[in-house]
Order: sequence, then structure tokens, then C-alpha cells
Amino acid sequence: MRRAVAVVLLAVLALAMPTAAWAAPTTQVIQGSILRLVSVADWAAVGRLLPGQPVEWDIAVSADAPDPGVVRIAVSATGEAQLLLDVSTCTEAWTETGCPGGATALRVGWSIPRDGVEVPLTQMADTENAHLRLSILLDPSGGSGAGTTDVRVHAQGAGETVIAGSGGGLATTGLPPGAASAVVVGAALAVSGAVLAVRRRRGAVPEEGRRT
Repeated sequence: MRRAVAVVLLAVLALAMPTAAWAAPTTQVIQGSILRLVSVADWAAVGRLLPGQPVEWDIAVSADAPDPGVVRIAVSATGEAQLLLDVSTCTEAWTETGCPGGATALRVGWSIPRDGVEVPLTQMADTENAHLRLSILLDPSGGSGAGTTDVRVHAQGAGETVIAGSGGGLATTGLPPGAASAVVVGAALAVSGAVLAVRRRRGAVPEEGRRT
């Protein structure tokens, strides 16, 4: 019997001063039994997220399934900060100049709901690869209240779900009056690692020697 697997990448963003140590994009691989996500983001840029200055987050989705099937991709968010997202997909890996074969827009200027509900984006055959790019922007109409928002990308197929998430939040709004412009949220990034939680379906028999 297939098992439902949830893999969550937790990235905790803290209030700190900017530092050159976080100048390069960070790559994290979230590997399930079948599904695989590769998350790439410049978390220093996330830390400097301000209205009118979007940051990009790339997630590659692939599968190694024994039987033909479909992988469904969705996104969810929870938090207080209002975000606008442009979401596109490419059949090849993104480059500095964009999608080599031309991107397909899935959402444009989208105010992502922050209720934690998964919103479907697209689906693919498990023999294909999907390369998502999320362009994330603070919503200028979000008001002056400070807050953070955690965005997660979900891939589901072949009996498992794999999730890449920002953990502690992608943004803050409404820094206190008089705060120095150099003080930002997220310049210090603490990654607690990829946590693999296996939720066995009712009636499943434990398997000896399973990877943890």
C-alpha cells in the first residue's frame, strides 16, 4: 500500500542587518520516495523585500514513479503580510534571462489567499519536469501593520505529497516609524533542514529498513 509522505523544508527568517554572506542563492533539495523538489532562492533578497521590489523563488518538480501517473502542483500561504505573486512554469530550467523555451503564466498580480488552503496551479505527467518561478511582491495596499507570511509549494502524486516552504515568512510590512532603512526582515536565514514525516495510511504494514 502506498504511503502519504509530507516533506517540509523549514526556513526561519529573522530580523537582522543585511550581510554579504547571504548574497548567493541557496539551493535546497526536498526528496520524497518518488517526488523531488529543488528550491532555489536568494534569501538575502527576500530579507530586503520592500514594496515595488519583487524577489524570485524557483522550484523544480520531478518524479521517479514506477507507474504512469499525474503530479499536481499547488500553493498555499498563511500569515499577516499581503503578497502579490506572479507564477510561471517552464519546461526547462530557468536562466538569468528567463525561460529558454518561453514561459507559461499561471498567475499574474495574484493576491494569494492567506488561509492555508492549497490553490491548484498546474499538473504534469510524472515523466515530465516542471520548473516553477514565483515572483513575490509586497502588496502596496496591504496597510501599515507589520507581519510575516509563509508561502508553500505543494507537489502531490503517486501517493505522496512533498512541500517546499518559507517557514518563518517571506515578508514584513510596516516597519516602525524611524527605523533605519538597513534594518530588514530575513537577512539572517536559519534553515532547520528538511523534515521528513511519514504518515502511514490506516492498515499499512511497517517496512523494515525504511529510510528516515
